[in-house]
Amino acid sequence: MVSNESLEWAQLIFSKAKLNDPRRTKRLVKIAASLASNAGKSLMSSCPDPASIEGAYRFIRNDNISADGIALAGFAHTDNIVRERPLVLALQDTTGLSYKHSVCDELGEVNSASDEKRSSKGRTLYAHSTLMLDANEEKAIGLAYQHYWYREKKQTGKQNTLQCRDRELKESYKWQNNVEEVKERLGDLSNVIDVCDREADMYEYLDYQIQNEHRFIVRAKDNRRLVGEYHKLEDILPTLTPAGQYEIDIQQRGGRKARTAHIDVSFTLIKLKKPQRAKGEKEAPLTLVVCTEQNNDNKSKLQWLLYTTESVTNAVEARKIARYYELRWRIEEFHKIWKTEGTEVEKLRMQHLDNLKKAAVIEAFIAVRLLQLRELAQNREEAEKVSCEVYLDTLSWKLLFKATNQQAALPKKAPSLKWAYYAIAKLGGWHGSKRTGRVGTKAMWDGWVKLVFLVESYAFMKELDL
Repeated sequence: MVSNESLEWAQLIFSKAKLNDPRRTKRLVKIAASLASNAGKSLMSSCPDPASIEGAYRFIRNDNISADGIALAGFAHTDNIVRERPLVLALQDTTGLSYKHSVCDELGEVNSASDEKRSSKGRTLYAHSTLMLDANEEKAIGLAYQHYWYREKKQTGKQNTLQCRDRELKESYKWQNNVEEVKERLGDLSNVIDVCDREADMYEYLDYQIQNEHRFIVRAKDNRRLVGEYHKLEDILPTLTPAGQYEIDIQQRGGRKARTAHIDVSFTLIKLKKPQRAKGEKEAPLTLVVCTEQNNDNKSKLQWLLYTTESVTNAVEARKIARYYELRWRIEEFHKIWKTEGTEVEKLRMQHLDNLKKAAVIEAFIAVRLLQLRELAQNREEAEKVSCEVYLDTLSWKLLFKATNQQAALPKKAPSLKWAYYAIAKLGGWHGSKRTGRVGTKAMWDGWVKLVFLVESYAFMKELDL
């Protein structure tokens, strides 16, 4: 399915990979196209014939090919788009890929933290990613950087000693490292706003960004000390007057019910005081944007304290900062598609770490592509104007139509992408019972897999000439 479009995509992302042999680059494009056309399948199942399978495994096992070499081609493609956009959000976050097979011998001594991997042999390969998002269109552009590591052993020692290690030796350096890597390639980051969750609330990271005149939004985690009239961050909150209000739909999750939250937004200028053991300037001047849910005293009450270097002078600008932080959730969606409900990278069974990373990198870019497909389809007005043949070949959409509309006659013209989105979801078991129009990732990829099976079955039956 979508073989032609997948090949075009793979050429766009990987055709300029510098692997010291053009034949290796051509093989990379073929592997990426095959995996993209068969999301969630193994490398062996994705390849169309024995020769392709052998070529793919030779590529993955080749010690002269590195995961970094593969990734750089994709990063460069992202860079070119970022340079052309007026404003881009660099969404940073970490996830862990859990494995239990023999590759664990190369993944250190620390057991996997995943609740689903209870074996003592389970290990985790961590990945810290930067996903670029167009701030105006609110659409994913591509991956800008990924850093992989594993924990060789548990950190032991006194807390003071651990905190006083060189910054580059700390795992928390990953936030600054990703910015440095992206800046080394792009040079100019004036159109990029770094967006991070509470884990990035570290004085050294904030100070690094300020001193280099970078733009960022970081959600506060600690009740930090302030310079000036108010001693602590929380002391200043009761003094703030809401500058405006807005509404946000909060999705159902776990025991939390879906609701529409009414938010007060306020802002003020602050100066953070340098902690005693931290390195950097004595104070960090920032704008604080506070988003607080009205009339909710429960533990689920929404309250965001956002540090930013952006100028905020009114409610509209404060709301924009909050919206940029809301978009940070897109990298969580990327992780979900990459790990379990799209490419299923945690099902890879490469026996060596280097080989695993090569396959994981390719799957990461495919996961971004699947995320972009979902973004496009969920924009209903735009999706109605786009033919489904952008992503489905003629045979695929016709089989999809008959599978979901058995009594109707085939249309002469390909339906819209919006139709294909909901048809695939319906094939995956989605019924729209909540009447929200939103389709879960699981339903989308269950439908995708079923459509792939229909296409393959049709080809098989045609060969039998029954």
